[in-house]
Amino acid sequence: MSEAGAIAYRVFSSSIARLISKGTRRIMITSSGPGEGKSTIVAKLAENLARSAWLRIAIVDADTFRPTLHKLFQQDYHNGLGDLLIEVCHADLNAETSKQFGLGDWFELILAQSRTGRLQISGGGEEFSITFKKGRVFSISDRNGQRDVALYAHEPEGRAQSGELRSLAQVEKGELDAAVQLELNDLLRRILALPQPQYRFLAVPEAQVSEARSTAGSAFTSFDRFVPGMLADDLNHPFLSRQIPRYLKDTSMENLKILTCGDRTIDLCDFYFARPFLSVIDRLAGSFDVVLIDAPPVAFDTPTSLLAPSMDGVLLVVKADGFDVSVVQRAKTQLARSGANLLGVALNQLDIPTERAYPYYQYSSWRFP
Repeated sequence: MSEAGAIAYRVFSSSIARLISKGTRRIMITSSGPGEGKSTIVAKLAENLARSAWLRIAIVDADTFRPTLHKLFQQDYHNGLGDLLIEVCHADLNAETSKQFGLGDWFELILAQSRTGRLQISGGGEEFSITFKKGRVFSISDRNGQRDVALYAHEPEGRAQSGELRSLAQVEKGELDAAVQLELNDLLRRILALPQPQYRFLAVPEAQVSEARSTAGSAFTSFDRFVPGMLADDLNHPFLSRQIPRYLKDTSMENLKILTCGDRTIDLCDFYFARPFLSVIDRLAGSFDVVLIDAPPVAFDTPTSLLAPSMDGVLLVVKADGFDVSVVQRAKTQLARSGANLLGVALNQLDIPTERAYPYYQYSSWRFP
C-alpha cells in the first residue's frame, strides 16, 4: 500500500473510532454496486481499529453473493455464517438436547426463529405458559390461566397491561405499569425457581393468538424491555453466546475475529434467515467492541436495505471514477428510505500524489451525507 493510502486508512479509522466511542458498534459497510472495494475497506478498517485503538473487532461476511473476506484474510470459508444460522439458530426446539436449555435459551431461539406458539413450563407441581407471536412475547400465565399478564403495546406508549387491571380506567398509567411489573416479576421469579423445569414448545396458528388478544398491538420484542435488575441477568441469552465462538476464525491479530460466509447457502432477504442473522449480530455486539458487516451492494436485489435499519450505522463505499453518480445517488436514497442511519460516504481508490496527501487527508478524508 502507498504511503498516501496508509495515511487515508489511519485517518478514516480514527473517524470511525470516534463514532464507536459514542456507541456506534454495529456498522454495515456496503456500496452502490460491485467492484467498489467495500470488502477491502472492511478488512483494512478492522485491522487499523484492532491495531491502533486496540478494540475487540468481529467482522462478518454477509455478502453471500460474492463473499470475499475469507480471501483477504487467507482463510477458508467453511463453517461460517450460513452454517451458524442453519445449525444453531434453527435448531429443533423440542430436540432431546433442548432439555439443557434455560429460559433465556428458549426465548432466544423462539425469537430467532420468529415462531408463534406457547412455551409450556412445568416443575414442582406448577405449570406456566408463555405465548409468543412471531417470536415476540405476548403473554405469560400460570396454571389454567389463573393469572395472566398480557404484554403488548397500546396507545402508543407500548406499556404492558394485564387483562384484569386494564379495565380499571381510574388507575393512573404509572400505577398501572407498576402493578403489571409486580405481576410479571412474580410470575418470572416462580418460573426461574422451578426445580428441574421441563419445557415444551407447541406451535399454534398465528390467528389463534391474535383472536385471543384481538385488542393487542405489537408484542414486546425482548425480555430486556420489561425485566429489570437481577431478573434480567437470569434471563440472559447464553445459547448463541456459547455457540458462536465455534464459527469464528482467528486472524493474525488476537483481538480480530472473522465470521466467514460458510458452506451453507442462505438468503438474507428471507425472514427465515434475516431474523436469526440479527440475533447473531446482537450477540457479537455483546462480546466485541464493534461488529463490521460486509454487506452486498445496495443497487441490486439484495438484503442490505432490509437489514440496514437494524444496524447502528451504515457506510456507503463509492469508487472514484466508478459508477455513474445517478447509481450512487439511487443507492443513498434507497438506504435513506429504508430508515438506515447513513454515517457517511467513503470515497475509495482515489489517486492523489503523495506530496498532496498530507493536507488532503488532514482536512477532508471523508464526508458525512
